[in-house]
Amino acid sequence: MSRSFQAYFEWVTHFRRRPVTRRGVMAWCCSLFWVLSASLAQPTGPDTRGPDTRGPANGVLWIHGGGRVNAGEFVALVKEASGKEQPVIRVITTALGKRRAEDFEKGVPFRMVRTLKGRFDLAHVTELYTLSKEQADRPAFYKQIDSADAVYMTGGNQCFLTDAFLGTETFAALERLLQRGGVVAGASAGAQVQSSFMTRGDYTRRRILGDIKHQQGFSFVRNAAFDVHVEERGRENHLLRVFRAKPGQLQDPGLNPLDLLGIGIDQGTAIVVTQDRFRVTGRGRVYIFDPRRWDRSDPASWTYQTLASGGRFDMRRRVVIETPVSSPESAGASQ
Repeated sequence: MSRSFQAYFEWVTHFRRRPVTRRGVMAWCCSLFWVLSASLAQPTGPDTRGPDTRGPANGVLWIHGGGRVNAGEFVALVKEASGKEQPVIRVITTALGKRRAEDFEKGVPFRMVRTLKGRFDLAHVTELYTLSKEQADRPAFYKQIDSADAVYMTGGNQCFLTDAFLGTETFAALERLLQRGGVVAGASAGAQVQSSFMTRGDYTRRRILGDIKHQQGFSFVRNAAFDVHVEERGRENHLLRVFRAKPGQLQDPGLNPLDLLGIGIDQGTAIVVTQDRFRVTGRGRVYIFDPRRWDRSDPASWTYQTLASGGRFDMRRRVVIETPVSSPESAGASQ
């Protein structure tokens, strides 16, 4: 019984011991109105308010959980989206940070570039690498994206990507690529950067909330937070920390983390996002955290559900639209 109703029944019990008067009846009615109003004002069920989770209006996102990447799936997706047997692909290795700089300067081909050219006989694949906002604003750099059918962002550290590209002409070129129906793909760090709330955004400890300076992602999926390498690194419950974040832990003071949709992705697994929907591919699972379905006063209701390959999900409506899907699982206490 709620505290309001308990107080009400105690008051009624006391009232019934006294003679009935007109003033007493009026007081009783006012008391009942107050109790009902207070109870209706208390959130007892799922919260359906807040901004929608939306994908890009045009184009396709390929968001991979890391580990071994199915390059064949990526190539098939790009060929389908572009309608070309020889699409133009740019591989962005910026997330590798300074450890890539020396080999890039020497002209040593990155392994994904070698794979796309060698195994799949693609002729128009080049690497893009910079850690500099200044270079990201130069036409010689960003126009390579303007002439591309697809971009693939490697793993590494997603902070390098946001520090180099947010607010630059290169970022604008990525948005234009999607607007004309292209593919933006990424694995691990290249996946995490694609949501509006970027998890594990720091250069050292890589905790789920990261540091307060690196929580803004590219927002190709708006009002969402991604995590990767989930099962392999025991991260099944880590996204709960995002939803429990206090205002002082957030880069955006106006953000209510309980409005976000959380999506965790296992290694060897991807979601393919078209507009507001995604489908799951690969060998692992995708973990969906929807706080709007939780009773926020009941920790046992803080659950996730999982989707396997072939499953489809509507992010705006936050509903599964095609199985296979497992039953909801308790996310338990955060680790």
